[in-house]
Amino acid sequence: MMNDKTTILVVDDNEDLLETFAIILKRRGYEVQTACDGSTAVDKFKEQNFDITLMDIVMPEMNGVDAFKKIKEIQPDASIILMTAYSDEDLIQSAMDEGVTLIIQKPIHIDKLIKLIDEKAGGQPILVVDDSTIYQTLQSSNVVRK
Repeated sequence: MMNDKTTILVVDDNEDLLETFAIILKRRGYEVQTACDGSTAVDKFKEQNFDITLMDIVMPEMNGVDAFKKIKEIQPDASIILMTAYSDEDLIQSAMDEGVTLIIQKPIHIDKLIKLIDEKAGGQPILVVDDSTIYQTLQSSNVVRK
């Protein structure tokens, strides 16, 4: 039997946030896998393609931007949403230089994130800038186009 569910890879070094996002997305009907660091995410892309990847930017060893670059080598049309709780201008600029065309400042309402996931499956990467570290308090969305 073919499985036509949207596949999502969630990558974050914060296990609580990783689990929370995975639970929310699974409840919404997505097929979800998780990785706790950038190199694990890259390894998962060597095994299969994902429709959408939600990935933290600031992680130890391999950050989200470096993982994003490696994933793009494996799957050039990968749709990747980068997230960060920090305003690291250099990393954000680096992500934009690599092809991120949309910045979403958080907190963001989960329904709006789900809508973006649905719209972006197979589309351009998105950068999510997160000023809050608690996903359960996602409230509103401000979209800034480059």
